Amino acid sequence: MDWTSWRPATCLPDCWCEAARTGAWILEPVNAWTNLLFILAGLVFFFKARSLTNKTNELNSLEIFPRLYGFALVFVGLGSFFYHASQTFIGQWFDVFGMYLVSMFYISYNFYRTRFFKLNSFLIFYFSSCVVLGLIINYYPDTRRWLFGMSILFTLIQTLWIQKRLAPQMNKYFLAGAVTSYGVAQTVWLLDKNRVWCDPYAWMNGHGLWHLLTGLAAVLIYLYFRSERKQTI
Repeated sequence: MDWTSWRPATCLPDCWCEAARTGAWILEPVNAWTNLLFILAGLVFFFKARSLTNKTNELNSLEIFPRLYGFALVFVGLGSFFYHASQTFIGQWFDVFGMYLVSMFYISYNFYRTRFFKLNSFLIFYFSSCVVLGLIINYYPDTRRWLFGMSILFTLIQTLWIQKRLAPQMNKYFLAGAVTSYGVAQTVWLLDKNRVWCDPYAWMNGHGLWHLLTGLAAVLIYLYFRSERKQTI
């Protein structure tokens, strides 16, 4: 497959440690295939939504939440796979937009579970904020990383504030696991990006581990919110 006729990703020619397999359908195989965890987890959330709605809290009360989150995870996995397979700008956009679908889900849900939003408000805020972010990274692609970082930071601050002020009964080990997994993922991402840990043809690399660890964090954070006991807020 010749991807050279497509608009290239803005990170080129110095994206990641993994060497591009010139002329191949999948230019970065490790960075592409490690997205399968997102896809598999998303499919489980989407197709097991009915069994996940056990009415124990707001997240478990409606099938739309696990289905929406499952869709977001599948979108991340497929978008990132396409990005690393092609090294194209459109692939980059789908990759980052999927990340916003995940991070904005929790920002929106925190407003919903504290009764600040009703369901319609949740949906309007969630989709409109994602559309705005998608437009920003289309016209100003260099903002993509710090915008995602800010959304993750806001989610963490928002969640910890709710925990401190309203003291919902939740399994904090899931939150600790998610934060730890994401922290390690960010570390290996930086090591890969800056070529501190770099073998261009290795069977695994820092960016591949970033996908696996952030996929794990995405599952753990859902389990954290799912562990909340109903009517604690």
